[in-house]
Amino acid sequence: MSEQEHYLSENIVVRDGSMFYEDKLIKRHNWHLKLEELGWDKLHKIWISKLNKLHNLDKFKSKKFVHGTSQSFDFFYLVNHNKRFRIFKGDFMYHQIMFRSGYDWKYIDDEEIKKDDVVIFSIPFSDFGDIHPRTDTVLDRCDELGVPVFIDCAYMVMSRDIEVDFDRKCIQGISFSLSKGFYGAEHLRIGIRFTREDIDDPVDVFNSFEMVSYVSCDIGLKIFQNFETDYLQNKYHEKQIQVCSDLFIEPTNCVIFGITDETHLRFGDYDRGTQRRRVCLSNFIGDMKSLDNPILNWRDK
Repeated sequence: MSEQEHYLSENIVVRDGSMFYEDKLIKRHNWHLKLEELGWDKLHKIWISKLNKLHNLDKFKSKKFVHGTSQSFDFFYLVNHNKRFRIFKGDFMYHQIMFRSGYDWKYIDDEEIKKDDVVIFSIPFSDFGDIHPRTDTVLDRCDELGVPVFIDCAYMVMSRDIEVDFDRKCIQGISFSLSKGFYGAEHLRIGIRFTREDIDDPVDVFNSFEMVSYVSCDIGLKIFQNFETDYLQNKYHEKQIQVCSDLFIEPTNCVIFGITDETHLRFGDYDRGTQRRRVCLSNFIGDMKSLDNPILNWRDK
């Protein structure tokens, strides 16, 4: 290897001032232009879920790398810092932690959405792994008032039977992640943010200057190329159903979750602020053995 050759990952190398991916010369430097040159649109069409129906995502033309979905939330908070944030009870706890920094906020459950609000919530919903029953009502209200909405789709990679139409004028952004779909991916922070067009915010800027993790991008591409979108559901769905039956809880649309209520003897105190009790099944259904005790897998005892 010459002094002019630097490997950014196994497949990405800078050689004599030029960027190569799997020995293919990349003529432009923005990572998402690289993805286009390497067939991003083709990969995207292949990596379509057969178990979920996501309508009109193609109307969001700008696709940018984010270091996990949480980074896309950070910049949505900043852009709307002078507005009141609205979230559902039981949604991702990250929002409430961020709101401690001085943001005005209130639960959607406690008051009707008003004109100067902004809304952020998850699909599938974090608390119970399905579409929140008030989703359409909230989006109708936000369309009516011109209230900006950001949709968190971090759980979509492990879901089934989710149908959503993103063609709502109020929806300004959507983010997806590979963290929940593949063991260890949560440490690589592989996320993508969709917006209708470039909005010249920090996400667009740091992408244009390649301020992203090439290693994460490379591994993300390898996941696209080697696994189906529904890999987790196809592999573990039957096991999820069996484990939920053994635990006397109900399966959710997200393969790693079961659901029960406050009366359950074992899980009744799993309180996330609602009447539901979400139970994580990862240690029961997964292939990864405990590093301390390799007999801990549910079906391997």
